[in-house]
Amino acid sequence: MASSRKREISEETRRRLVDAAFELASEGGSTAMSIQAVAERSQISRGSVAWHFGSKEGLLIAVVDNAFAWGIGFISNRLAEAAHPGVEALIEANFALMTQPKSRIFSTILLEALANDSPIRTTYAARYVELRSTYARYLRSVAPQIGDVDAVAVALLGSTLGINIQYHLDPARVDRRSAVDALERVYAQALARRRATSS
Repeated sequence: MASSRKREISEETRRRLVDAAFELASEGGSTAMSIQAVAERSQISRGSVAWHFGSKEGLLIAVVDNAFAWGIGFISNRLAEAAHPGVEALIEANFALMTQPKSRIFSTILLEALANDSPIRTTYAARYVELRSTYARYLRSVAPQIGDVDAVAVALLGSTLGINIQYHLDPARVDRRSAVDALERVYAQALARRRATSS
C-alpha cells in the first residue's frame, strides 16, 4: 500500500516536471527550460529533475516524447470525429493542432533537433516517423488512389509544418487559415486529376 502511494507521488512529480518543462520549451525553446525555471514553474525541487531524468537532456527527451504523444493523440481524435473523412480532414486536424498554444513546441525546438550532435535528434526523428505513419495509415484508409502514400505523408507533414513555422516567424503577414485552405485546394485538385487519369 505504501509503495503504491510512493509510486503515485513519483509519477505525479514526474508529470509536473514534464508539464512545466513542456510549457517553458513551448514559450522559448530548450534554453528557456533551465532546471531552475522548471523547478520554479513546477514548484518541485531542482534535485527532482536529476532524480527522475538524470539531467536536463533527459528531461528534454521526455518533453519531446510527451509533445509528440499529445500531438498524435490530438490529430487522431480529430480524424475520428471528422464528419467527412479525407485528405482535407487530415489537413484540418493538423491546422487545429497548429492553433493550440502548446504546438509551438514543435517549432521552438526543431532547430536543436536538427543538429547532428543534439541529444534529442534521435528521439525527435523517431517521433516524426510515428507521426508520418499516423498520416500514412489514415491516407491509405481514406484515399487509396493516392499511390505512394508514404511520400504524400512526408509532403503533407512538411507543408503543414512549414505553414506553422512561417506563421510563428511572421504572424502579421502569414494567414494560416488562408495557407491551409490553399493547401487543401492543391491536394483536392491533385486527387481529382489522379482519379480522372486512372478511370
